[in-house]
Amino acid sequence: MSTIFISNPLPNGHSTTITSKFGHILNSAELKYGERDKSYTLLGIEFTSDVLPRIWYPGNCKNVIIQITMNCLNDINRAVYQVAHETIHCLSPTGGRNGNFLEEGLAVHFSIEYTRNNGNGIWLSGIPKYDVALRLIEQLFIIDQDIIKKLRQKEPIFSLMTKELLIMTNKNIPENLADNLTKKFY
Repeated sequence: MSTIFISNPLPNGHSTTITSKFGHILNSAELKYGERDKSYTLLGIEFTSDVLPRIWYPGNCKNVIIQITMNCLNDINRAVYQVAHETIHCLSPTGGRNGNFLEEGLAVHFSIEYTRNNGNGIWLSGIPKYDVALRLIEQLFIIDQDIIKKLRQKEPIFSLMTKELLIMTNKNIPENLADNLTKKFY
């Protein structure tokens, strides 16, 4: 039986479910990249029969659900990786699929970093487009490790960030990198 949603209380009063881990993941993302848009309500985590995890906006009423894939049912490490990725999208939800390469690259980067730092296995999508997005965000972080927080202070929604905003925020960002990061991912 899956332990991903079954609460096993720990001596400190916490549990080891994916929902309790989501709280820690979200807190880590907010500390690193700025607060989430609290006008959206995060309802929780559920499974999807689709091939990829995603966030879903049920009812077009600013509710958000993280959907993870069925292969996470008995694999908490894969579930943590997928939830960490989707958590980045929860920082600035838009109600649709509006992500750019910056947002997707950051989501991949954060999920790798979070799982590595918290003792979970690293799961990679193996999808070339996500690998490209990751390489772009890694190039950006070589220039400025704190760039995401700086950008979100000026424009909190990833998909509305422009190449001009990136360059204005840090003049060392090459124009072609800024252009590639702000291209629509979907």
